[in-house]
Amino acid sequence: MATPRLNASIVAPKNPNPPGFVQEKQLTLFVTIQVAPSNIEKFKEAHRPVWKACSEEPECLLFDVFQDLESPGRFRFVEVWSKGREWFETVCVHLRGGELQQEKLMECVGQEQMTKPYYKTLWEKSKPLWIVDIKMEYYEREGEGSFWSNEYLAGGTKMEKTQVIA
Repeated sequence: MATPRLNASIVAPKNPNPPGFVQEKQLTLFVTIQVAPSNIEKFKEAHRPVWKACSEEPECLLFDVFQDLESPGRFRFVEVWSKGREWFETVCVHLRGGELQQEKLMECVGQEQMTKPYYKTLWEKSKPLWIVDIKMEYYEREGEGSFWSNEYLAGGTKMEKTQVIA
């Protein structure tokens, strides 16, 4: 089967980084949660306020939500943070092999990020809807091979930050 062609223009950065510029580490976090198709709307209702609040964190550079077309109810959150994995792991230390086990989830609540007010009732509403354990995967941005199209951002909301913490 042939690879489908993409119909998007590549937008090069208007202000390339000056010589000697060093990109701070950026963490990309992929969170996968599976719920029964009949619970999709309940799941979204529980998570919408958290998606917005999370995107307003100074360290959050991007927050996006995807749903698997072949597996209704399977969601992937893509979060890009201005700090590296070391920073994030001080926030939630109960990860084993890249996966956050359901029974460990409440143990994470004692950590900095997970004690934000917007998480207070989320887990009570969300966890009973899961049909598979939550999975979290960490990737560190390489900095090369990063291209985007303004079309990708269409339909989203630009995060207005007064400061970005790097």
